[in-house]
Amino acid sequence: MVRGRSQEIGRRARQDAYRQLVLEAAEGVFARKGYDDTKMEEIAREAGLSLGTVYSVLEGKAEIFRAVHEFGDRALLERGIECARGIDDPAEVVLSGLRSMAEYFVEHPDFLRMHLRESLPWGMEAAGAGSRQRTEAWKEGMRMLTRSFERCIDEGLFHPGDARLLARMAVSMMQVALATWVEDGMQREAVAVVDEIQEQVRRSFARTVG
Repeated sequence: MVRGRSQEIGRRARQDAYRQLVLEAAEGVFARKGYDDTKMEEIAREAGLSLGTVYSVLEGKAEIFRAVHEFGDRALLERGIECARGIDDPAEVVLSGLRSMAEYFVEHPDFLRMHLRESLPWGMEAAGAGSRQRTEAWKEGMRMLTRSFERCIDEGLFHPGDARLLARMAVSMMQVALATWVEDGMQREAVAVVDEIQEQVRRSFARTVG
């Protein structure tokens, strides 16, 4: 009984490790070649696994693509939630939240390029299309950001306007800035790009003090 349980635990651990290898490898291949031109054989080769092993943990290319996005989208959301903890100033919640998103993307350039290859506007719900998990992650992230924009407007920290629209505009600004960085070969230091995004959001939405 104990031996059987140990074997099952070991099997699950191997499957989890294989799955992670596949997702990491697929992210790079999808970023370089796009979804349509990516072959399962290339993912297996990049992961250092047999094609049969890849199929044993994920059913096919569509599921792998979805799983890569779901993992990254969840990590983005969790980072945004974590960075807002303990911050009372709603303007800083907005700025730190957007900064955390930009930092995640520059730390994971393959995931960033996957997003950009889809040619979907990040400020629109279509950016979360593909699975229920992706859609819910996008909606929750935008709800959080919109609530922070509402507080900023109510407290006179940001210019008045439709909080939902302004939150979407802020995310779209980040997308354009990061897309430009990628188009330019990612030559600029990542921290400088993130700083510039944060400052642009501040200049665009915050009221001048004094």
